[in-house]
Amino acid sequence: MEEQLQKVLNNISFSVNAQKQTMDLTALPHGETTPISFHMNYKLVENGDETEIFVQNIASDRLWVDEILKMWLEKSNFQYKIPQNIAGIVKIFLK
Repeated sequence: MEEQLQKVLNNISFSVNAQKQTMDLTALPHGETTPISFHMNYKLVENGDETEIFVQNIASDRLWVDEILKMWLEKSNFQYKIPQNIAGIVKIFLK
């Protein structure tokens, strides 16, 4: 997956504000002349030994991408169970 992303995206910038629980990503897709920016609000939930991340909102600076993201979030409740072997490290950066 990482190799596939590297083939289609250049100049990736990624930042996290754990206090506000937001992430920002800017990438220049291959063949494009201007980068696309994404802003995401997330929630980190611990349930016993399990840690999950929920995407609560995601937006883009491109109208057509923003509309696709909104439709995607409305239809699927994006949540991802973080594997236990990396949950501690992830919590350091996202909490």
